[in-house]
Amino acid sequence: MDELSPDEYTQLVEDNGLSQLFANRVRARIIAALFYASEPLSVAELAAGAGVDQTVVHEALDPLSRFDLLETIESDDGRPQYALAADDQLVDALRTVAELATERYYREPVDVTDSDEP
Repeated sequence: MDELSPDEYTQLVEDNGLSQLFANRVRARIIAALFYASEPLSVAELAAGAGVDQTVVHEALDPLSRFDLLETIESDDGRPQYALAADDQLVDALRTVAELATERYYREPVDVTDSDEP
């Protein structure tokens, strides 16, 4: 492989989908909160679960939606609620990564599925 200049190397990293998906910690926290949710969550519920302000949840939803990770459901009061896309290959891969990362961090097995999943 040809040697890359520092600028080319930096651009490759910047353009990588993983860098874009997790451009900030809020996106990871939203995904983690949705892993544990047994039903779709409102922005307020997502913010509370992720431990962040509602404003940053709003800012993170559009970039996350570009990855087709989220399903948006209209609640009875007309407000959107969010869930992870069902039967999505990237969601499944992220769940596996979340479980492995958590197990390695805490050095014990964990399950990041919600309590209603088989």
